Amino acid sequence: MDDAAGNILASLGRVHLVDLMASEGLPSDSYKMCVSTMMQSLAQYSAVIIQLSPADGALLRSGLDSARFFFHQRGYNSNEAVHSDDSREWCKTSGYYVDHQMCLEMYDYRPGITATDPNGEMELPPSGLPDIFSVLGKVSRDILDAISFSLNLRSCAFSEILDNIPLRSQEVSSSVLSACCHSRPSFEGAHQHNIASQDNGHLLMFSEQEQQIDKTLLTLVKPDRSGLYVKDLHGRWILVDGDIGPHDVVVYPGLALYQETAGYVNPAVHKTEADNIHGCMFGRCSLMFKLMPRSVARLSGSEMRAAGHGVDAQFQVPIPVNDFMQTDHFSDQLFPKTEPSIHTEQDSGKLMPLTRCYVQIYFSCTPSSHK
Repeated sequence: MDDAAGNILASLGRVHLVDLMASEGLPSDSYKMCVSTMMQSLAQYSAVIIQLSPADGALLRSGLDSARFFFHQRGYNSNEAVHSDDSREWCKTSGYYVDHQMCLEMYDYRPGITATDPNGEMELPPSGLPDIFSVLGKVSRDILDAISFSLNLRSCAFSEILDNIPLRSQEVSSSVLSACCHSRPSFEGAHQHNIASQDNGHLLMFSEQEQQIDKTLLTLVKPDRSGLYVKDLHGRWILVDGDIGPHDVVVYPGLALYQETAGYVNPAVHKTEADNIHGCMFGRCSLMFKLMPRSVARLSGSEMRAAGHGVDAQFQVPIPVNDFMQTDHFSDQLFPKTEPSIHTEQDSGKLMPLTRCYVQIYFSCTPSSHK
């Protein structure tokens, strides 16, 4: 079914988190079915909807309410911290900053760093972020365990590249929770007034947001209104948050997971559009949790080789995470390959092979200034 803008409303896989949590002993048929549903959705749409418990869903909705108020009460200041394009800072962002080109405001919560305002004083964040970080961090690790099961990897296969639980003394989290606000009317109006005098008095208009690929393992998003699009297997833009419930989050994989699984889990190509907020004084708010590999780890695909998977040459050389985060990654072309895969579907209680599709990613040899 198409929406008014001609974009496709997808029927993403929807899985209850409680059914996706592993337990000791043999996997149940319901667990295998849930893993299959999730992997089919990731293979077709590069996204899946995970339904949390009512208590966790209420916590996220409370966090969204707090984020809306946090951004709404802020005035516009052209001297506010501007989003840095320095990729060396990928695991150091914290506090409030803006991306003027995208009309995007963000507040990053990163355990291990105390956010301060421009005057050096501790900044008061939206409420509930530590609890939400803990909940979504646990959810993302449960999803990774389910992915490792589908790929026939050993349990906790990704633990070597993840942060410690809990963080040790002086450690800073690589993962981050962001409260985001797109196109807040008061922010947009002040910003346009600020730049209107440029270019011989003509208002500078920025181009529409380009498609993006996160360098995460997983990204979890809880929005207050629709607007998140992901490209599906056929290159069509899919609206993935048009039908999410009060306890739902949208989950999509990133480049780090693609690299660590040697191309068996494709990264999501996504964009956010905020064209449905006319008359809304708050803009489009969302909570976004990014599960990142720890900065001192290496992405090697060793678990894939140990499980007997074929690993292409581009994944054979281990890459330090810091180098990976500072390297250009281009996704201009998608080249599907039909090969046997360990992705699974349920058929009379058995795990059946599916086909694998690669996203061809080109790695440049020099560090990039873009995240």
